[in-house]
Amino acid sequence: MADKFIRQLTHNTETFERNWSSTFDRLNDFFIDCENENVDVQDYRIKALDALVDYILADSPTEKKETHDAKSIFVRRVVLLCEPDPQPSLVDLVRILRRILDSPNVFNGWYLTFIESIYHQFNLGTYLSEKPSTDLIASILKSFEKQSFLKETSDTECESRWRDFLVTYMFSSLGSISNKLTGEETMLAMRPAFQQLFQRAIRMCSKSNIWLEIGESLQKSLPSLFNCFDNPADVLVIIECSDVLLSQDFIRSLSSSYKENVNQVKTNFSHILKIIERLVLANRIGDARNIIDDTIDVHFKTAVDISTLLQMFIRLCPQLNVDYRNEFCDQIIFPLSINLASEKCNKKLAPLLFDFALVILDLNVIKAPKCALELLEKKEYYPWKELAPKFAHLIRSCAAYDIIDSEDHFADINYLDSIIRLAAERSEVNQTIVQATHDEALRAILRWLGPATSINKMIWCSHVYRMGQYLLDLIDQRQITIEICAQLIEALNKRISKSEEDETSDGLERFFTNVTSKLATYLQQLKSLPENIHREIVSFILAALVLPLKRENGEISFEKEMANTIWLVIGELLTSEKEVRIYEPCIKRIHSLACDDREEDFFEWWSNFWQFMGLKIPDMASEYAEEFLSDVINRKRFDLFAILPDVYLKRPEPFHTRLNEWIDGIFSSNQAYSISMSQLFSMIGKEHPELITVNQVDRIFASMKISSKKSNDFILLFEALGFVANTQPSHFHKHRAQLLHHVSEKQNISAFQCLQQYLVASTIVDEGKSANEHLTILINLLKGNPKMKSDTRTQIFHVCQLIGVMNKQALKSKRTDLMAFKSYSECRLLLDFIDGEKLTEENQEAINRTRQEIAQMEKLVIKTGKDVQNITKVVKRQELSVSNLNTRVNTVDTRLNDVNEQLKEHTSEIERIDAKTLSYVPSEWGSQVSKLLNHRADNDWRLLGKRFGYSKSELRHWSMHADPCMSLLNEWFMTNKADEATYGLVKMLDDIGRKDVSKIIRQAATAADKLIPDDMPFEIKRLPPVFLSYQWGTQKAVTTLKQNLEEAGYACWMDIGQMGGGDKLFAKIDAGIRGAKVIVCCMNSAYVESDNCSREVHLAISTGKPLIPLQMEKLKWPPEGALGPIMSEYLYIRFYDRKSNSDNYWPADKFPELLGQIRYHVAPNLDMISSRYQNWFLPRITNLIFLQPTTTEGKDKQISLKDNTPLDVVHPQIMISYQWDRQTDIIALYKRLTELGYRCWLDIFQMGGGDSLFEKIDAGIRNAKCIIACVTPNYTKSTNCRREMSLSDALGKSIIPLLLEATTTWPPPGPMALIFTDKSYIDFCPTNGNYQKNDIWSSLEFNKVLDQLKSIVPEVQTKMATNSIDIKPQSMTVSTPIENGNQPTQTGSAATISPSQLCCIL
Repeated sequence: MADKFIRQLTHNTETFERNWSSTFDRLNDFFIDCENENVDVQDYRIKALDALVDYILADSPTEKKETHDAKSIFVRRVVLLCEPDPQPSLVDLVRILRRILDSPNVFNGWYLTFIESIYHQFNLGTYLSEKPSTDLIASILKSFEKQSFLKETSDTECESRWRDFLVTYMFSSLGSISNKLTGEETMLAMRPAFQQLFQRAIRMCSKSNIWLEIGESLQKSLPSLFNCFDNPADVLVIIECSDVLLSQDFIRSLSSSYKENVNQVKTNFSHILKIIERLVLANRIGDARNIIDDTIDVHFKTAVDISTLLQMFIRLCPQLNVDYRNEFCDQIIFPLSINLASEKCNKKLAPLLFDFALVILDLNVIKAPKCALELLEKKEYYPWKELAPKFAHLIRSCAAYDIIDSEDHFADINYLDSIIRLAAERSEVNQTIVQATHDEALRAILRWLGPATSINKMIWCSHVYRMGQYLLDLIDQRQITIEICAQLIEALNKRISKSEEDETSDGLERFFTNVTSKLATYLQQLKSLPENIHREIVSFILAALVLPLKRENGEISFEKEMANTIWLVIGELLTSEKEVRIYEPCIKRIHSLACDDREEDFFEWWSNFWQFMGLKIPDMASEYAEEFLSDVINRKRFDLFAILPDVYLKRPEPFHTRLNEWIDGIFSSNQAYSISMSQLFSMIGKEHPELITVNQVDRIFASMKISSKKSNDFILLFEALGFVANTQPSHFHKHRAQLLHHVSEKQNISAFQCLQQYLVASTIVDEGKSANEHLTILINLLKGNPKMKSDTRTQIFHVCQLIGVMNKQALKSKRTDLMAFKSYSECRLLLDFIDGEKLTEENQEAINRTRQEIAQMEKLVIKTGKDVQNITKVVKRQELSVSNLNTRVNTVDTRLNDVNEQLKEHTSEIERIDAKTLSYVPSEWGSQVSKLLNHRADNDWRLLGKRFGYSKSELRHWSMHADPCMSLLNEWFMTNKADEATYGLVKMLDDIGRKDVSKIIRQAATAADKLIPDDMPFEIKRLPPVFLSYQWGTQKAVTTLKQNLEEAGYACWMDIGQMGGGDKLFAKIDAGIRGAKVIVCCMNSAYVESDNCSREVHLAISTGKPLIPLQMEKLKWPPEGALGPIMSEYLYIRFYDRKSNSDNYWPADKFPELLGQIRYHVAPNLDMISSRYQNWFLPRITNLIFLQPTTTEGKDKQISLKDNTPLDVVHPQIMISYQWDRQTDIIALYKRLTELGYRCWLDIFQMGGGDSLFEKIDAGIRNAKCIIACVTPNYTKSTNCRREMSLSDALGKSIIPLLLEATTTWPPPGPMALIFTDKSYIDFCPTNGNYQKNDIWSSLEFNKVLDQLKSIVPEVQTKMATNSIDIKPQSMTVSTPIENGNQPTQTGSAATISPSQLCCIL
């Protein structure tokens, strides 16, 4: 029997080979005999194969056997002999095969020889697959699963044979191979078994190349095999166990199984997340993306548990391989963040979503910021107040990106500044955010102020500096200390000291400039600084002054801009002369640069500093009197005039030595300069009239005679000469005729006042001898001027009375002449005095006052007579000094260029704006008094304000200030003379029981050698803010105007009702003008000719009051006469309507324009506003922010506001400067820019009625990046527009001129010429004509505007609308005046209709 023969064969290889020939023959014989004998052939062959297996298992598997040795041939021969029919059954063949497969160590060539022979000879794969014998195949697979096929248990040749057999045949993925177990039908029928085999392959693939090959072959054979698993955990096991790459086909097949089955995703969601996590940690980002595409993305709204998803990613992100984080963000996080941002998530998940954004940022790769921003910009979602503590982590994570060295301006890292900006915006509403971010923000700012050591560079990358600009807003100002300021100053000092050595960039310069601006704010907040900080600042400024002022292209260097920013606030911080002395090196260096190096910009530094310090510490300012005088006289620096009066009072000698030059300045062709020189000369004449010599008086009259100026241009000069004539009338004897000429021919009221002083003083000096002559002169004036103005006539009668008191006999002799004028009440009083008639009580009081006036003048003349002798020698010495000084000045003048007058006017406008920030309260006691009165009490600053007459709305407005008492006192001193204001304050403090405070003021006055009188003819009350200047012929019309203004919230001063019995008209007018904030000139032809009106205008200009001219009738502009040169600088409001039949004689749209102009300078009193003008400051313009009405009932349907509160843009990028006559076009421009995503500032949106527009305009310009100037001829004439341009230019803002109407030249003539000299305009004139449907912004020129804006405001992409408009609710409700019971039409800008429509706005 063959089986017995096989079992008894030797296992010794050598013996076996020697006997192989006989063995071969006997085997053949056994199988031949089997076929001839009557035996069961099939059974015989099965037994032979079992015997062969026994022999193989008994043989040593470790002994190397070549495939061609005798034993291997023996095995294949036996299998071949058993192959013919009838073959063993498949069951027996599989059993026999498994006997080898189940052996403990099948991984050798000896066993493989048998397995290969059985499998190939009997075509097992083919037969098993024809009609899938699932049980048999499953048993084979189970046997294979028992084997490990470890690498170290076999040699390379053996491993190669096994791999070829298994991959090429048994588990082949090739379609050409039929003898395999991996046919599609078989695998689908046995999906779980093959999946189980695949799991075994995955588990062992890292240890066995055989299993690795099996796994790959199975994936290739049928990818759809893995579309589903009976147990989803099996997939997870596969993923977790796989340390090598699973095929993309496998992953794709796996993910596609979930794509169309939402329930399967819901059921197995946790397993899906684990699969994704495992793939990501295996750095298989693309495969994880495939899974996400077919599961999370497809079923995001229906099957995804967002909370579980976020928790998985929050856990996963910190474990990511650094090298794959960018890819992870790009392929997985960014699409996910888009889904999360657009999905309406439960707000309970907000903290989790915020944490997810934080871990994304912590990845610290370029792609991460964009993903985090998508999440953080989710609208109206986050509870920011609750999340405030986490903002420290946010700032720390963003700041950590400074180690990334990237200058790619299009990289996602540039989204960091948007994240910081978002945090800063949220902090404006939630202060707890700033508290949380303070330390991290400050730490980052200080680091970025130094060199970029972490990236081995001197400067940081641009994205760092952009972050820094917004990060400054996340520093809590309330936590700022002197130590922090010291650190910032030190860092700036180091930078500026190495500025010439180190490289720079635009981002660095902007960052350092913004840091400096914040530092200036911090310093102002601290209010006082220790000496070491002052010295650091001095060092910083001196280092900046060494550097060039401008770059090669003419722009101001950023070092100078930084130093100027700090210098502008220094004046507020200096509280004592000792501190000011520390800055003397800077002061002297600045003046040297301004004068010697002709750096005009430094005159701004110089004047700004002394604008503060001249008022605070006049003693020190007086030390620089010569420099001030040189600047004013030689260099025509108008901006220094404001401090000269105080300097003169402290140190008059330098002024006296230059009196002749002062007189020459009065006759300058520059009107503003001439007026200022006249004003100061008037003060000198008032304080020291005895110093004015006869030669100087002669010089003045000689200059007037040859001057081309009109008589009324010398109003202030005649006032000054009046003081001299009062004390030294002899100087005027030979000029009497010239005086009479100005009085009679030119109708100059000031000249008459000078003549009056001369006549009365001369009469006193000669003890009445010239009384008759002087009376004749006066009566001749009356006779020669039948059309003489009533105010001049009244004054003549008053002078006659003064002379008559001294020489009544002379007055009696003129009785007959006076009878011609008895129709005048003043003359009748004079006749009663002559006749000795009994006078009324009022008239008797007037006569008594006249006698007192004469007595005072007599004392003054006598005193002057004594002083003149003593002063004569001094005057001669001064004249000699003046002559020598003139020689030196003339020598210096030959080396100076002519100063551009337009630049001076430009400077004056800047100073007029900046002057609004000055404090008028004496520094000696102001701070101490304010501190005491700010303390809450029944008689604190509020009661003081009420007693002064200030309104409740004003008191409420000041109560919002950091120092409300100082605001109150500043207003009081600003609108009253210093001595009167001090007297009134002390008296009122005593009245309200605050003698503790008045004592401080008295002691300070005593220490300064000043005396506060016990009584003074001064009415202690707040004067109206609006002064109505008019000619009596328009009294009725002006009265109507006054009533309407007061109903709109503006108290007005008008001479009706202001005059008590015996009051002096001029004194009252003087006080009214000085106490007013704005002068409204109601002009007609009679006004232009009136001397009193002219005097009021000149006084308003000399005191720096703004003028608003109203044309009450058709009038040539500028008007002819003395007011022409002055009014040529102003735009008038046409305030008459010939067609109007109502009491309001003005055009309907002009009264709101007047209110708007007044509001530039003074806020309305909200408590005074009547229902007719309630909330008048809402402009009558629809569709401002371009919402459609909520209903369609009529074209004029109102748009309602939420709580009637308008919306206002904060943090503007663009400020639009324009003149009101082009408001329609400007609204269209605002609309166009807003729709493109720009944040624009426009004055008509500044709706709050509690303060003036100046503060808001100042803030609007300072915050904006760009100023769009809409230029028209009227624009160049507008005082307010000039101020806006002056401030913009001084701050170095980018200005884009748009020419809306043609001007005669470019740059346009006038003070704006210098600003526009180096700027090209964009032509939007009608003559350009390339626009459609009257929309000038539809022209191609508008693209030029956008091109310029793109470089100035690069963060706005103008190709599409953006939703970044910042809006905030205003605190006031606004509307137009209500007439005839109709409700006011509100603006579209104010609309807040519904959340959906609000989204449309955004």
